[in-house]
Amino acid sequence: MKLTTFILLAVLSFNLNAAGKSAFINSKVLLEQSPQAIAANTELQQQFGEREQSLRELAQSIQEMEKTYKSDSAVMSDEQKKKAEDNIIQNKRRFQFEQQSLKEDLQTKQRELLQQVQVSIKSVIQAYGKEQGYDFIFTDSSIAYASDAVNITDEILEELKK
Repeated sequence: MKLTTFILLAVLSFNLNAAGKSAFINSKVLLEQSPQAIAANTELQQQFGEREQSLRELAQSIQEMEKTYKSDSAVMSDEQKKKAEDNIIQNKRRFQFEQQSLKEDLQTKQRELLQQVQVSIKSVIQAYGKEQGYDFIFTDSSIAYASDAVNITDEILEELKK
């Protein structure tokens, strides 16, 4: 009986040692809090903030036009009504075009910046893993459970800040 227990323990300890040193990271935290991600968000705001503001102003302008049309249409001539309606329609089309253009440009730039951030994070994780002697570093999305003792998200975040 003792021999069987000894063999079983030996096999289990061999399997545990074969697994190597492993840890996990919370990728969501890294993508939200890393300096690279924060810089990417700042860049997006700088690049697209003015266009977003312009779009908001156009939307307000259209609302004002519609409000004015509603309140004044009873005293307008048919020609004035037609001109006001055409102006509203033309501005709505312009708004839709600019909104779609902004959305497409923003999505393209977001993908580009996200890819750059992910490459940066991945290289830091790989360097950290080699330096610290890890055999495996998992992301939170690919594991069912991990003890906080093997969570190295904060350490990676500190490396990203360097």
